[in-house]
Amino acid sequence: MKAIYYSFYGCYSSPICAYLHLNEKFDIGEEEFFKIPFLFQVDYGNIKYMGKDGCGNEIFVMGVKNFGENIKRTLKDLMKVFDIDDDVIFIDTSQYDFKFFGFLLGLRENKIFRNTVEKFFYGYYLQKRKHMKKFVEKYKRIL
Repeated sequence: MKAIYYSFYGCYSSPICAYLHLNEKFDIGEEEFFKIPFLFQVDYGNIKYMGKDGCGNEIFVMGVKNFGENIKRTLKDLMKVFDIDDDVIFIDTSQYDFKFFGFLLGLRENKIFRNTVEKFFYGYYLQKRKHMKKFVEKYKRIL
């Protein structure tokens, strides 16, 4: 089975949830946090491979802008056309993103604000980690 964690940008909550899915520990230290693959790398529409979980399920991340439903339908239809028999589950992580994320992502590009913005991102993760843990565990049971 394949799981695709997705959100608008696909570069914050999606890689974090996918990383939590792939790793048994749910408390990520600050240094490890900033080494999560694809974190802060905005790239819409590309499905990026994160790894295989303990059960052999392949885990991916993707940014979808506002086209999540269209992308899901298109991918499922393409799988039918090409007779691909894999089970794919789409997991929307956008509930863990925040409204002004794009603004902060832009500020992060400026060296003056980078450290402050990164502290905010890590602090936000710390605030939401218990909810993210439950969210990821729910989908791990489904897979």
